[in-house]
Amino acid sequence: MDTARADHDRRPLSLLARRLSIYSLILWITGFVLASEADAASVRSQNFIVHGPDQTVIRSVAQKAEDLRHKIAMAWLGKPLPAWPKPCPIQLKLTGGEAGGVTSFSFDQGRVTDQEMNLEGSADRIINSALPHEITHTVFAWHFGAPMPRWADEGACMLSEDHRELARQDEIINGLVDRKGHVPLGTLFTMEEYPKDLLGFYGQGYSVSRFLIEIGGRDRFLKFVGDGTKIGWDSATRRHYNLPDSKELDRAWRSWHRVVASRRAPGHLHPESTLAAADREKRNGRNNAGQPTIRAQSDDSLRR
Repeated sequence: MDTARADHDRRPLSLLARRLSIYSLILWITGFVLASEADAASVRSQNFIVHGPDQTVIRSVAQKAEDLRHKIAMAWLGKPLPAWPKPCPIQLKLTGGEAGGVTSFSFDQGRVTDQEMNLEGSADRIINSALPHEITHTVFAWHFGAPMPRWADEGACMLSEDHRELARQDEIINGLVDRKGHVPLGTLFTMEEYPKDLLGFYGQGYSVSRFLIEIGGRDRFLKFVGDGTKIGWDSATRRHYNLPDSKELDRAWRSWHRVVASRRAPGHLHPESTLAAADREKRNGRNNAGQPTIRAQSDDSLRR
């Protein structure tokens, strides 16, 4: 009798223990999900959905992304972009350092079919440097419907960044030309992969883009880039810049750099060539700390 009673008493205790364990597990899972949601918020705007750990920052990024999308499209294309069929995801990783970013695209039959942006750095540097750079990539991608030549894509996107980054690029290209580390434009124009000297590649692409835009404007630059990929860079040079070939364009660029660009203060803002907002305090020289930022236009695994 006592044994039977003891067995009878153990069964409900075992069931109660299992129920308590399940209840504890449910509470743990619920707490984990709530913690994850608190750590990763998201904000949706018309053309972007921004994910990140800070609600205030992602709201600022979403609003800034929409403003930049309109401003950059108007400056380069003379008209706003239509609303995208689906929002571009932006993933933020907030750190205390300089900002970097990558935007990946998929293309099919002359149109963008997918895009995704990842940004990392301090909130200030993301908003003033990485975000305008990456938004410019999206404007070019939707304009051309295909990957843009890397030198032009990266070089022209630099022109949307702030004075601090422009000053860095000016110093990079000055050093590159001084040590004769630049490549002939005929070679630069046809480079499909990023070279080992990424800083030099970015600096030269930036300088050549500024040169072409200052002498002919943004619309001619885009037509030159588009034609260069179709009819060849020598033919495009003759058509748009009235020079016989890319070798003569190379000489013109080096002359411009020596006589005009290298004599400017680093980060000098020429209104025809850059969309960057001037900061008077930074323009006075307190702007060159840290390392130059490398941006990437796309992940080749998504390029079609």
